[in-house]
Amino acid sequence: MKFFSLALFCIVGCLFTTYSQTLPAKTVSKIDSTLTLLKNKQNQTDEFVFKNQKNILVFAKVYRKKNLITVSNEDWPEDTEVTYNVIKDKQGKVILIAAIPFSESGDWYIEYKHYFEDNGKVFAFTKKETLFDNSVKGGLAMEQDFKYYDPFSKLIGSKYSLTDKRGKAIKRKRSEFNFRDDKYNIYKDLNECLKAYNLSLQR
Repeated sequence: MKFFSLALFCIVGCLFTTYSQTLPAKTVSKIDSTLTLLKNKQNQTDEFVFKNQKNILVFAKVYRKKNLITVSNEDWPEDTEVTYNVIKDKQGKVILIAAIPFSESGDWYIEYKHYFEDNGKVFAFTKKETLFDNSVKGGLAMEQDFKYYDPFSKLIGSKYSLTDKRGKAIKRKRSEFNFRDDKYNIYKDLNECLKAYNLSLQR
């Protein structure tokens, strides 16, 4: 149930928005440069996670239970509501936390990922949702929402896409699909995220 199962199909789309229309040219250039660095760092984090899947710390939130359960060898407890994947770098710092609601039907997949700087600040957040839909070529519709933040937790760029499993844009309205629209929060830093998810880690 690690977040790579359906996430491997998720390919970044092409709709990109910033505030460049209202900012001076030098400021826009600086923001663009910062965004490039953040996206590169996000890609490096994803690559690190992919190469170190065995080192992912996995926890499960069980129905009506406050404390999380540590999961080993994919031995999932009954009534799992949410899975939390925690990834640390080689220095032991948390660089990513993924929250993955459990899909009992298996018809959909959602992940919320917070990416962290060395100081614990969130520099990127992604929401990815995949669902089976026979009206789409390949049978999968994928929605992806990327957000990027400066050191002061200010949103400086975002990207949204709606594609099939091959990354081809779906030219239809989002409302035509049965995306879940579950409420979620974006946290500013690691401590805030750990507290919200009730994660206790030795760092």
